[in-house]
Amino acid sequence: MTGVIPRHYTAMAMLAAGLLTGGVAISPATAADLGGNCCVDLEERVAELEATTARKGNRRVSLTISGQVNTALMAWDDGRRSDVFVVDVGDKNLTGTSFQFDGSARITPSLTAGFQIVVGLATGARSHQVSQEDDDASRKESTIAIELANWYVDHKHFGRVALGRINTATAGVTTVDLGGAGVIANANIGHWQRSFFINAEGNPTEFIWSNALGGDAVNGSGLSRANAISYTTPTMSGFTLAAAWGENDVWDVALRYAGEFSGFRVAGAIGYINNSSGINEVTAETQYGPQPSQWKGSASILHVGSGLYLTAAYVNQDNDTEGNPNTVLWYVQGGISRNWTGVGSTVLYGEHAHVNDAAAAVGPGGLGIPSYIATSDARVWGLGVVQHIDAAAMEVYLAYRRYSAEANIYREITIEANDFSVVMGGARIRF
Repeated sequence: MTGVIPRHYTAMAMLAAGLLTGGVAISPATAADLGGNCCVDLEERVAELEATTARKGNRRVSLTISGQVNTALMAWDDGRRSDVFVVDVGDKNLTGTSFQFDGSARITPSLTAGFQIVVGLATGARSHQVSQEDDDASRKESTIAIELANWYVDHKHFGRVALGRINTATAGVTTVDLGGAGVIANANIGHWQRSFFINAEGNPTEFIWSNALGGDAVNGSGLSRANAISYTTPTMSGFTLAAAWGENDVWDVALRYAGEFSGFRVAGAIGYINNSSGINEVTAETQYGPQPSQWKGSASILHVGSGLYLTAAYVNQDNDTEGNPNTVLWYVQGGISRNWTGVGSTVLYGEHAHVNDAAAAVGPGGLGIPSYIATSDARVWGLGVVQHIDAAAMEVYLAYRRYSAEANIYREITIEANDFSVVMGGARIRF
């Protein structure tokens, strides 16, 4: 007989071949048990499998679900009060707890199309949103946020184009990390406590720590998301170049490098962003007010043999306001990363950050800053330990930071804030 063989004959033939080649090693109950009358409904089950396979024509779209949970006990002391909260911890460029959908389909051997969706979950509190008056950050935002949602086309010789809610080109340029402490310690120094009110003796008003640390775009400089389009080149000799443009006249460019030579690993990034205040939704304030720009970057070096490492970051923000100086952030971290236990690297580190003229970043009279505050200065130092557990894709940490700040009134009178101390003890697990 000639012609096309019916599908149910093909399916039965495949089943018979499997039984013959498997011999008598078939157990009474298998992981894919078809039931007692398997041959009767085999065609139906084959059709069900076909229906549940995601396809574009005859090309399959693969889907990967991943994410992380990063929560901690946060013990704080503002010089007058103290308490312990359970918080979600923001690390590097992500919300503490989130899940991610990544899909991709190969169009040709060199060309791939795909999508990315990242959903952030505020599981009761975020470390950068809680305060003395609000231990669950209930007034800050909803519990679910779409952080990223975009599609892309990627060619291995010509690079990648992405469109939608994206990480712009400079996202992550200040949080390059080879030491392994970035889960809790990096240049995003405001992610620990920036919504807490500052207590300052002799100060007639209280403002929040984010103001003293240069505003969210400075103390959270590793984060840069926008509704935008971006282009990223393929990696050439360790270098990658990226550029993005988006709503509210936000645009940025960044250059990254990673390499290893003579027993050292080296990584770094540098970028420029125009209108760093416009990375959120368009508002009258950001659309018609000052449009600050930033030069920012970071670098990290690790000696592979000893595990000793050093990381540094820098942010220089032009506040685009006449008479206001630039806001500058310096950050440095050093330590050792070794696998002493056999379960994963143990990272011991110390860190220091310095922010000059932070009040200028939010402008006189803006965001709670009194108009008579002319300049400000803030410093942060900390230390901690991070234990990586490779078998569970997990990092357990215990870390301490002390924040201090002062401001000048009319450039004549200096007021000093009470030091703010924080201890973070928790873990991140990824899936």
